[in-house]
Amino acid sequence: MQLYVYYRVAAEHADAALIAFRKARVEAPIELLQRPEPDDQGRWTWMEIYPEGWSHREPGVAAAMAVWMASERKVERFEMLG
Repeated sequence: MQLYVYYRVAAEHADAALIAFRKARVEAPIELLQRPEPDDQGRWTWMEIYPEGWSHREPGVAAAMAVWMASERKVERFEMLG
C-alpha cells in the first residue's frame, strides 16, 4: 500500500517548509511533489508520496510540517492492482 498526503503551503513559507520536510524525511524514500501553479490564494499544493513500507514515517513528517501548512493534511491510501 502506498500513502499519498496533500496539503497547501503559503508561498512565503515554501522555502522554510521545504527545509523542514527534508529534515523530517531524513533517508526515507518519500517523494515531495508540487502542483505547477499556485491556487487562487497564492498557496502551493504539495503532495508527499510514501512507498510501501514507509507509511510509519508519516506522523513524524506531519508533525514537522504542521507549522507550515496553510490547509488540512489529507491522507489517502492506495493499493497496487495487478
